[in-house]
Amino acid sequence: MKGATEALAQFVRGTKLEDIPAAAVQNAELMMLDTFGVTLAGARDPGCKLLAQWVKDQEASPRATVIGQGFRSSPLLAALVNGHASHALDYDDSGHYSTQTLPAALALGEPAHASGAKVLHAYILGREVCSRLDAAFDAGREKLSGPTFRGWHHTGTNGSLGAAASAAVVLSLDLDQIKTAFGIAANGACGLRANMGTMAKALVSGNAARNGVMAATLAGRGFTAEKAVLETPQGMADAFCLEDDIDWPSLTRDLGKHYELERGAITKDYPCCSPAHRPIEALLKIVNEHGIHADEVDSIECDLHSFSLRRDGAGDSHEGQYSLKYCLSVALLDGRMGLGQMTEERVRARDVQALMGRLRIVPPPGGSVERRPKERVTVYMKNGQSHSAEATHARRIDKREDLEAKFITCAQGSLSPEQAIVIRDTILNVENLPDVATLMDFVR
Repeated sequence: MKGATEALAQFVRGTKLEDIPAAAVQNAELMMLDTFGVTLAGARDPGCKLLAQWVKDQEASPRATVIGQGFRSSPLLAALVNGHASHALDYDDSGHYSTQTLPAALALGEPAHASGAKVLHAYILGREVCSRLDAAFDAGREKLSGPTFRGWHHTGTNGSLGAAASAAVVLSLDLDQIKTAFGIAANGACGLRANMGTMAKALVSGNAARNGVMAATLAGRGFTAEKAVLETPQGMADAFCLEDDIDWPSLTRDLGKHYELERGAITKDYPCCSPAHRPIEALLKIVNEHGIHADEVDSIECDLHSFSLRRDGAGDSHEGQYSLKYCLSVALLDGRMGLGQMTEERVRARDVQALMGRLRIVPPPGGSVERRPKERVTVYMKNGQSHSAEATHARRIDKREDLEAKFITCAQGSLSPEQAIVIRDTILNVENLPDVATLMDFVR
């Protein structure tokens, strides 16, 4: 579509915070709260600790906070670690639009002593760019076609441009510089779904956040790049998509009038890959209704969702996020699925490993189809009985009080209850915060 890059750049350059609907702004504050929570929880993940130590070893100029790790680094490297940590538990929102955009905005906003309103503004526009690119470039995802189906991870590809948009707002780039930043960010846009179930999976968010910071800062210094990178021959659309993959009108339809954040502040209720959520939900219905115990279960019938749930068993928490067998096994044993079920200790526990070793997860008659209006799970018991339940929609957290409760839960282990409350209240009033560095001091 001619002018696609220009249209997004004009949106980023020309939209003021006061132009954004109040509902989107309020929901953005709640989503910021959720992102800080899952980042603090993610900072305790073994992969995040390894990455943070690697960054610390680089001895970069300490100007931007590495959340939950006790030190500062360069904006580039802080964005890398914080972006990684925000996605490490797969506990953020399903679109993953916060995991690149907010870390990029914070990494540049803190050393610049930007206001909370500036960072909030940058975050909202970056999320919207991510959402628009997903709608356009990944239009075939529900039909199992397009770049996601072929193995690209949209969190890293489209997310790199979203992060660049957020960074551009913090730096107050002009129109040409924003188009250039998109061109630079596209050069580093990457991420492969084959890494799902490893520490490297969440690195797509970290890399995208880092890409955005680098792209915007280089563009601000006069670095050059293709200024029509979305639509130009051999640009992003040509590289990632086939002709039938793209829904170009979705990129600009009502751009600046309607925001994806207006639909609500919506985040995950389970810390694992989204296709596992409905099977978990249906299984927990059966457990609660019939009081079954794991040792009574012979097999479970449900869609395997092997496109995303790539791992058969699980030897660590990263594999557990992408193993249907692990998710259903631990849900059977514990009667719940939360942060306590996605730890190295719980994954490696004897009872979990024993159940995974004998439990059969079988596809329904006719095979697994990945996408169904309803998810049906049937548990076959050793005594010959069976129990079934259905889940139409995956559970999501979308009420303010529940989002606040999730944040407090995620912050446990990193902050005292008193500190968590102060940070919660600061984020929920971020629009009036004179200097975002104050917030970053709290979460270091």
